Amino acid sequence: MNEISVINRIAIGDILRRSAGRYPNKIALVEQDKQLTFKELDEISNQFANYLMSSGLKKGDRIATISTNSLEYVILSFGIAKAGLVWVPLNPGISLDEKRYILNQIDPKLLIGDAGLVKGIINELSEFCTNFLFIGSDVGESGNTFWSVIKGQEKIEPSVYIEDRDIAQIMYTSGTTGNPKGVMISHVAVYIASLGNIIEYESKPTDVVLMMMPYFHCAQHTFTTSALNIGAKTVIIKGFEPELLMKTINDEKITNMFGLPMMYRMLLDHPNRSKYDLSSLQKCTYAMAPMDRPTLERCINELNADFSLGTGQTEMYPATMMFKPDQQLQRFGSYWGVSSLINDTVILDDEGNIVPNGQIGEIVHRGPNVMSGYFMNEEATNESREYGWHHTGDLGYWDPDGQLVFVDRKKDVIKTGGENVASIKVEEAILSHGKVANAVAVGLPHEHWSEAVTAFVVPQPGESINEEEIIEHSKKHLGSFQVPKSVIILEELPMTTTGKIQKHILRNQYKDHYTQVKN
Repeated sequence: MNEISVINRIAIGDILRRSAGRYPNKIALVEQDKQLTFKELDEISNQFANYLMSSGLKKGDRIATISTNSLEYVILSFGIAKAGLVWVPLNPGISLDEKRYILNQIDPKLLIGDAGLVKGIINELSEFCTNFLFIGSDVGESGNTFWSVIKGQEKIEPSVYIEDRDIAQIMYTSGTTGNPKGVMISHVAVYIASLGNIIEYESKPTDVVLMMMPYFHCAQHTFTTSALNIGAKTVIIKGFEPELLMKTINDEKITNMFGLPMMYRMLLDHPNRSKYDLSSLQKCTYAMAPMDRPTLERCINELNADFSLGTGQTEMYPATMMFKPDQQLQRFGSYWGVSSLINDTVILDDEGNIVPNGQIGEIVHRGPNVMSGYFMNEEATNESREYGWHHTGDLGYWDPDGQLVFVDRKKDVIKTGGENVASIKVEEAILSHGKVANAVAVGLPHEHWSEAVTAFVVPQPGESINEEEIIEHSKKHLGSFQVPKSVIILEELPMTTTGKIQKHILRNQYKDHYTQVKN
């Protein structure tokens, strides 16, 4: 290990070494019948780092991964960091064309994939990378496998000079408009974000933390990194399935979890919930979307846990804003709460001036958790840093008590008949209807209104709902210009694998809706 670098550096890999020093025999990771202590986790990640370096890879080389949650995935992400390489996790759910686009852009020296996910598309990916390593239960006999390549490797951390601002990972945005952009994230951004989360969420070594959301996503990654940093146990499941979630909470005595609002609703409404003991839950975080008041009240009362909303984005390593448990039932609406202790947050107008409380503007941030830039996209990087702040593209305002209220994405504000309508306001009103499971509002082209407020609604399982019912309900909660001109009932909404509703798909698919209605 490079002694000069280690004396005062901040590096992601140091998290495991320090936790292993404090809690060598404490369980760090659990996945079904597999478990690792902090000492074992640190040593195996060192072995993988040493393998990577022995393979001729050089500091700064990029390694792509395509995998679902697993014990191996956590190990290899830290091994990549310890070797001074750059981790590029791909979302398995994106299209083959998007995978090829990303691989072509980053020029990876190695692609590590869950065998069940990548073996069928190796020919299509090998144009951009010829070195493959397999993980998972379907590795078979062919090709290198994770456990085979680390055999005989040193368990001592490799000697690599790492600077705090070195790029540790490139995470690609979900690409809700156009091609995805690669967000370059430094060692210091991840490390400081994890410390901020530990303090803000009052994390403890005795916590038992669930990894359920995708590890390739910044939210779950920072949630897991924070747990490992404080010395808590992390329990890994592949993804969300209500009964598996309840069984895992029951069996592993989960104390902390992170999920989407719809996941908590499905848990509450599950017919077998009474079969499981969920009383170990203490702290539950939700993100990606607001939680309607009835569901939030049920969550807090029935699960008897503290609920927090955490927000952020890949470009601003989360959590950036936090709506704390003591505020959850005191204020209702699209509250994002207060800024994390590691970053500054203000509201700017279009000329870069800080606006007074109560005035709507763009939410912007500064802090060590801000991205280093977009990979090979200087123009987009510069645009995001106008006036010396990181621009989120989100609109909001401060209430009189200094709590931030989210209004809408800039691009999602519906301009109808000379009025601006926040889509989230419409969505909140519709979601308060008891028969509605999910809803989204967009503006569609209209010859009279310019854009017409249009709602897409998914009923609760077993429920039937119609357009008139939703419109009448909306009139009770919204101003006349905010009420949807049309309601379209769907079985499901298009979503990314990380839970973001893809409004652009609906806008494109239904762009001629009002022309067709007229005809």
